[in-house]
Amino acid sequence: MMIKKNLRTILLGVVALLSIYIYFLSAQTSKQEKPIIKHIMIDHKKEERQALTYLNKLRQGAGLIPLSSSKILNHASKNHANYLIGNHSYGHYEDQNKSGFTGEFASNRVKNEGYHTDLIIENVSSNNKNYKESIDGLFAAVYHRFAFLDFQGDEIGIAIKQNPFNVRETAFVYNIGSSILNKLYKESKKPSKKALNRALDNYKNINSNVVTYPFNKQTDVPPVFFNEIPDPLPNHDVSGFPISISFNQAHFKTVKLLKFELLKDEKTISKSIVYDNKTDPNKRLDKFSFVLFPLDRLEWNQKYFVKFLAIIDKQLVEKKWSFKTRTPTIPLHKIEDESKTITITVNKPNLFYFPPKTAKDLLKKVRYNPCFNMEFIDQNTLKLTALKTSFTVSHIDIGRHHLKLNIQN
Repeated sequence: MMIKKNLRTILLGVVALLSIYIYFLSAQTSKQEKPIIKHIMIDHKKEERQALTYLNKLRQGAGLIPLSSSKILNHASKNHANYLIGNHSYGHYEDQNKSGFTGEFASNRVKNEGYHTDLIIENVSSNNKNYKESIDGLFAAVYHRFAFLDFQGDEIGIAIKQNPFNVRETAFVYNIGSSILNKLYKESKKPSKKALNRALDNYKNINSNVVTYPFNKQTDVPPVFFNEIPDPLPNHDVSGFPISISFNQAHFKTVKLLKFELLKDEKTISKSIVYDNKTDPNKRLDKFSFVLFPLDRLEWNQKYFVKFLAIIDKQLVEKKWSFKTRTPTIPLHKIEDESKTITITVNKPNLFYFPPKTAKDLLKKVRYNPCFNMEFIDQNTLKLTALKTSFTVSHIDIGRHHLKLNIQN
């Protein structure tokens, strides 16, 4: 993303800054054909409160301090969310020729609201039906995950906006800042390099030395990653949820990766790819961050183990942890043989999961059937509820996939 020239000038003298990419990530998934998702009107204030609670739960689970709510950052976030909905747009950029313009980028928008530093981390998602889907999606998109898992921020503004005339159109905006940096720039427009480094390191020193995600013993982890801009897996439209590990630069000088593995049932998942700052195709990772992508979707309701081995400051270090993927709360049917008939009961919701057969196998173009309530849980998983009993067998076409149902009372 583009960054103001004066911001670049300031950052030239900063030692041990978190990789600059994190400040201006593109927070949107690819504009591919999306499955139909059931939306309802959002209680914005309630969702914003719940979003902060949920985000802090994930940050604290990973070993980071919670973020406090900032009025200024909330207002700047609200301005951008209003702009996105008002102009049917997405992303971070604002066009000064369009209505609702309050600044080209987050750095401009927060300063226009009275924030004294433009060192801001912004995450944005669009067309999510609630805060949890938005935050889960941004954590699945690994570059955006690192924005939420920043070692330096301590306050945030959150805004959620929905188009009242098209409830599917939503905007979720998150602006993360540092109260210490804000105070520093309030006192001096050009703080010394020493003062700036001291401010930047303040929260690093009270955060964990190492941050993993999913974190150890985390549950309810989504099993899948789809797309992100920029795309870390350009040849895949669907893959497994990425695993990441980051080292706090306040405590380490060098990290040399030796091994990074994901295991299921004590067996290493061989179909995976590991990125570091040299192999990352988008050059977004810093030398203290590593990501493992399972190339196949993870399974629902499954425990996984992670092993990481590296030489850190000339010491051999091994780290092991585990996590569990999301457990559906209603019956889940894994459709591997589409010729088989599945029996379901009227008015009882069921999930139908179609394991992707290729790296681009997504559910699309579902034929509407008034005898069912239909909702996509993700782009490989469909939620169906039969509403009528005047038929016993139903065939549903979902693009190249087919579902054969036997309906009973």
